[in-house]
Amino acid sequence: MRRIKTGGLLVLLLICAVGHAVIAQDAGSPVVVVKCSWNKERIRPRPSVASLASQDELIQQSQREQQLAAARNAGDRGKVARLETQITNHQQAKAKAQQTELPRDGYRYKVTLRNDGERTIKSIDWDYIFIDPITKQELARHQFTSDERIKSGKSKEVSVLYFISPVKTVDARLLKKKDAVPFIEQVIVARIQFSDGSVWQHP
Repeated sequence: MRRIKTGGLLVLLLICAVGHAVIAQDAGSPVVVVKCSWNKERIRPRPSVASLASQDELIQQSQREQQLAAARNAGDRGKVARLETQITNHQQAKAKAQQTELPRDGYRYKVTLRNDGERTIKSIDWDYIFIDPITKQELARHQFTSDERIKSGKSKEVSVLYFISPVKTVDARLLKKKDAVPFIEQVIVARIQFSDGSVWQHP
């Protein structure tokens, strides 16, 4: 899966379970993974530049309004009705065009990191992994690059909004169990770039 750009260290693993987290931290690593999580978000599209009126459209709109005012002053009811219909139809068509893109689901992946090293972090490559708790096989891996500045001794939450769900399928046997965890979550920090230009790459 391609790495997603947003906004390395020895490998860090964080297993996230319901209500608690177990962290497996390699000795000597300057960065600590404090916690990880993900949640579903409803994304509503922003108005695009295409939805803004062009200069010609603004001129035409002004002309229609002037014609409508003149027709009203002249008492030409037929022309007033035609112009009002044209203006209403134009406004409805414009509103419909702006609503072409429908809201959709997004998924925000988060990880909180603490820099226990002496160098300031400039950028981090990290993978959010989902593992089947029964077979221990990897179900999905989402790869991200976050341009986040984390000074020595400081903690920071980084997050990515992604349009791919955590996993495609979940074992039906786990869904039948009341307290079963559908998958194990792991965060792996694969690479770090420091502000002094040095880079750590996970072997």
